[in-house]
Amino acid sequence: MFRFAATTFSLLAAALMCGCGNNPHPAPLRQTRPDGTPWVVRYQSLRADPRSFDPQYTYDQISRKVTEGLYDTLLEYHPMKTAPYEVVPCILAEMPKREDDGMSYLCRLKPDIRFHDDPCFSGGKGREIVAEDIQYVFQRICDPAVESPFESTFEEYLEGVAEAFAAAQKAKRFDYDKLRVSGVEVLDRYSFRLRLKKKYPQILYWLAFQCTAPVAREAVEYYDGKVRDGERRGDFHKFASVGTGPYRIVSYVPRSRVVLERVPGYKTTVFPSDGFPPEKAGWLNTLAGQPLPFIDQVEFVIQPENIPRFVLLRQGYLDGMSVDKDSFNSMVSPVRALSPEFSARGMSLEKDFEICTFWVTFNMDDPVVGKNAKLRKALAHAFDGARYSEIFYSGVPPVPTQLIPRGIFGFEPDRPAPFPFDVEKGRQLLAEAGYPGGRDANGQQLELTLTEQGAGSEERQRAEFDQRGFEQLGIKVKVNGVTFARLQDLEDKGDFQMVGGTGWGADYPDPENYFMLFYSKNIPPAGKNYARYRNPEFDRVFEQMAVMENGPGRQKLVSRLQTLLDEDCPIFPTFTKAFYTAVQPWSRRTHDNLMYEVEGGLKFLTLDAAMRERMRREGNRPMIWPAFVLGALGIGAVLAFFRAVRRTRNQVA
Repeated sequence: MFRFAATTFSLLAAALMCGCGNNPHPAPLRQTRPDGTPWVVRYQSLRADPRSFDPQYTYDQISRKVTEGLYDTLLEYHPMKTAPYEVVPCILAEMPKREDDGMSYLCRLKPDIRFHDDPCFSGGKGREIVAEDIQYVFQRICDPAVESPFESTFEEYLEGVAEAFAAAQKAKRFDYDKLRVSGVEVLDRYSFRLRLKKKYPQILYWLAFQCTAPVAREAVEYYDGKVRDGERRGDFHKFASVGTGPYRIVSYVPRSRVVLERVPGYKTTVFPSDGFPPEKAGWLNTLAGQPLPFIDQVEFVIQPENIPRFVLLRQGYLDGMSVDKDSFNSMVSPVRALSPEFSARGMSLEKDFEICTFWVTFNMDDPVVGKNAKLRKALAHAFDGARYSEIFYSGVPPVPTQLIPRGIFGFEPDRPAPFPFDVEKGRQLLAEAGYPGGRDANGQQLELTLTEQGAGSEERQRAEFDQRGFEQLGIKVKVNGVTFARLQDLEDKGDFQMVGGTGWGADYPDPENYFMLFYSKNIPPAGKNYARYRNPEFDRVFEQMAVMENGPGRQKLVSRLQTLLDEDCPIFPTFTKAFYTAVQPWSRRTHDNLMYEVEGGLKFLTLDAAMRERMRREGNRPMIWPAFVLGALGIGAVLAFFRAVRRTRNQVA
């Protein structure tokens, strides 16, 4: 009897649940703003957990999607201008003044730009950003304990960086009270001068990058990760954050979500008034000069799988997403237009060319792959880039033939592929490398380890694609699937044989930003030369190219650098990112500057929350008929139960 009652209750509960909503997101932080207008939330996705929110430490694209909203930079990219890209003042009051024929730059901060309110400050009130904070930023970059990947670049070009880093290493600590970076000269409360060791016009791009974003010494020292007054404080080097940007961190739950909230009174920048593309000028002119940001809360949903993202977008619970291989046929028609179903929902389709290149990295310190160029080239010939593009990007991106992507000076559109897909050529090179048929002189099959991300199903499919391609040569390849953060750690330590699926998105639009990844002075922990590539000629050509203005002479050196990489094969390019992005009708794009990453530039984004709510309701109406059916079944079951009980009693009587 009790079992029957429980079953009936379950049926009735299910009936009630059929009428419930399907919103997967937690309730917003607020419903309305202080002025009574609706609170606006934007929902975006991350494919993996961020590594850190420390701007002088983190260097990966996933973390940067978050930190971009937390920390304003000294300069920033104009969101509308991409031909060419243009940097404009952000925390600086004006563009740096070039002095001494480009050997120094005079900079002045805007007054009354403040850090976010936080307990690390006296009285919990964020203080004003001053020139001394910029000295502190460069001290942190020079502190070996921070493990800043930017130290080697600034050591090459900025006075005093090498000396400060060496002194800290010798003392086994950085004395922030005594050890100064001489190339950062504090002139007064708001002014400072950067002194260079050699001409380096790219220094302006670095002032638009998060690594030079001001941080407060009070915040770094307060959030030390130690137990204070019975409670463990956050760790600034990891996920504690006291920024200067339009948003502050509210919460980060690993493998779930990151939540940002608008900072009241943000006034560092406003929406631009120029550079609008003609097709959007009418709409964007209505935003010109308005205070930023427009959105109150940003939620990054951490979702490594493709299908859940597609479902959330279809239901209106993501405000946009790149069209991946699992959703391509559903969303994009054979003529490369948005499919009728999604077009009818008011969505639009944007074609994006991300300024990036991906590759397989060989550890040049590894005794097997690092010492055998023919082995590396054999593996490169076994990779089918066209098939990879077709499977994972529906054939949208072209197969890369060089390190630097389209849109960066030095790109050669007619450069032939250095390692075209050719398994027979690969087998020939493998034999010349000492492994005929994939076996060594003792008949032992060659076994290599490929490390790749493996948190999501698509990541595992990519790794298996690489594995199958390499094994066509007759060798054995073991896949070491790891998380994104773990992969970064292994690359930093050199604890790998070869790594797949990694690459580089431009920090700034210049070839120096790509070729520096193979400069010998940038081997970790000093920089991001994960391949541990060392070539004196490459270094010499790179040093010459890095400080030149764009022109035929620089183009020639860029081409020579690419040829050296092709000859030594510390990497081989595998894919670029060209893809379609589905945009909801309520989140029209304000800009197409991919230096902000896809759907980046958070403070410039807009959203019509009322339209979203209306279209969500229309597209996600509760299914009422199951409730009626289950309810009727439940009532019928109850009546049948009582009739059965009555018959039993009559029989007993």
